Amino acid sequence: MVLRDYLNEFELDWAQAPVRSELIPGKQLRGAKVLLIGEQSRLQEAIAWSFLAWNDRMNAGIQVSEASWKGDSLVSGNNAFDLQEADYVILTGYCCREMDRNAAEVLAYMKKFEKMLRIIGGWNCRRVLLLSDGRVYGRLPHAFAASEYETGQTDTQSPEFEAQYFLQSLEGMFVSRGREAGFAYNILRTGLIYGPCIPMLDHPLAVLAAKTAREEDTKLTLSPERSSYICIHDLLTAVQFVLTGCPANKIFNASGPDAGQSIGELAMILYQNFPEQCRIRLSTAGCPEPVHEGQTEEQKTEEQKTEKKRTVDSLTRHGILLNTQLLCHYGFEPKISVEDGLIILVKYLQNTGEVFIFDNTYLGKLEKVQQILLGYLLEIDRICKKHHIKYFLAGGTLLGAIRHHGFIPWDDDADVMMLREDYDKFQQVAKQELPDNIFVQLPTTEKGNYNPFTKLRINNTMFATEFTGHFMEMHNGIFFDVLSHDRTGQHGWSQKLHLMVTMLTRSVVFNKWGNTDVKGGGKHPIICKIVSKAKYLIPMPFAVWAQNRSLEFFRNRKTEYLYDGMGRNLKRGAFPAKWLEEAVYVDFEGYQFPVPKEYDKYLTYLYGDYMQMIPVSQRRTSHSIVLTDLGEYSDFYLMERRNGKCFQ
Repeated sequence: MVLRDYLNEFELDWAQAPVRSELIPGKQLRGAKVLLIGEQSRLQEAIAWSFLAWNDRMNAGIQVSEASWKGDSLVSGNNAFDLQEADYVILTGYCCREMDRNAAEVLAYMKKFEKMLRIIGGWNCRRVLLLSDGRVYGRLPHAFAASEYETGQTDTQSPEFEAQYFLQSLEGMFVSRGREAGFAYNILRTGLIYGPCIPMLDHPLAVLAAKTAREEDTKLTLSPERSSYICIHDLLTAVQFVLTGCPANKIFNASGPDAGQSIGELAMILYQNFPEQCRIRLSTAGCPEPVHEGQTEEQKTEEQKTEKKRTVDSLTRHGILLNTQLLCHYGFEPKISVEDGLIILVKYLQNTGEVFIFDNTYLGKLEKVQQILLGYLLEIDRICKKHHIKYFLAGGTLLGAIRHHGFIPWDDDADVMMLREDYDKFQQVAKQELPDNIFVQLPTTEKGNYNPFTKLRINNTMFATEFTGHFMEMHNGIFFDVLSHDRTGQHGWSQKLHLMVTMLTRSVVFNKWGNTDVKGGGKHPIICKIVSKAKYLIPMPFAVWAQNRSLEFFRNRKTEYLYDGMGRNLKRGAFPAKWLEEAVYVDFEGYQFPVPKEYDKYLTYLYGDYMQMIPVSQRRTSHSIVLTDLGEYSDFYLMERRNGKCFQ
């Protein structure tokens, strides 16, 4: 089973969040049987998918089943395994769920809950987890973040009193039964849960996101009260983290990385990111109330009046602010900020059909950067056509051309690739052909630069990565990469040896340059450790010579294979040279550029299923750019070419 065959891209994003987090010890989940019990079916489905994601990643053999009440017994929903065989039991309870105001139903649920705990107490589980939420603390003083074993005020007149008392009762029964039966347990109290494709308790974030997506006018009363929120991505990760990485018999709070937000702060985040759609009116007095232009109170329908009451109730809930230091102390790191979570949620609710992207990337400069990179491409195309140099779009630029007919929407760089003979020819003519404002950055043109490939940089601009930002004496302008694909061995053994030598020589140069250690691990950890120590004894000129010698070792030898010795795809190994024999032209941002005729085979070699996009929450730029200054190019746009040139 492959998750993407069952889930949309938003669901797939949060289902895979625990796997991507690198916080969960996957070995503890291998072969695990996970049992989910409760009435929150959609939340339980989300938890189930998050465990099954491990089967996609590492063939973990995890089985998930849901149990429900039938008469006085628990019965399995899919018979994946016998219930008493469960390794992990997760009770979703009433976590972030509206309270049932029927007293008889509440009492019946508590009796059923107590029977369920008695049944579970007879099993031999590794861990039993109860999901709860911050309403258990009651009313908290302003700006007071409740820790796990602290209590707030109990206000019997508050509409939240029933939830507080009920959650406290469930938690009390759970802890008592756990101690009596001797099973390992945890309670995870969450902030207010939100996210795409899941039902949400009516709380300020959910209500304001929905109204922004629908472009509805809303009058909002400012309040100093703050609440903790947690995106579904982080909730799913926290569930697995507590089960596998935290001590038993403890209570933990979990929320997003930016603690708590007030109603006014949520409104400002929405307005900053959706200024055309966000129609929230702020005031400091009166009750929040939906605005229906041109309608009198008598003209409002019952549905509108009900919606008004729900909105008022939701926006006047008292704050629930959680202290999550304990869970973070054990190593939990939430990933999704309220701003990112809100952007994802609103765009999901808008359902425009467009490819999702964060519009607030790069201080609003991403589109301009891509226009500059397109100008680079047109210049390279002009030069290569003039001098009969064969080249192809490369890496993410090639992927964007095939999948998006232009830049990948969140991509911030562009690359072209050539065979070694064409690469050498390009280097010979580039300095004369390129405009004066573009610097050809090579180890031979700039002292202290040890990149094995050609970078073209624009003068009087700044585009420094986290790595190059440490070398401010170098040219750090907006860059474009020109790469060579070199020949490698004809046979598997010679290819592996060539790959290993190239990796080691490149590692010596890169780590000596950055004064870092060669990363150990992989197939040759001992060799990496030796090289990491020996690099201090190797002079840099010799290391660079060895690197370049390894790249061109098979240059004049008869072989039918190439490898990406210069680029980031070195570990992919060899590929057939015939894939880069012939070019075809495809549309890229309205222009025609060359790609390998065998682009499907080449892209599959690079990315696997290359038509699958990266997770929604990771669609920010691909480089860790730490310094950006476009200089005079902040107003750059492509005009009709003059004399065939774009950078005049």
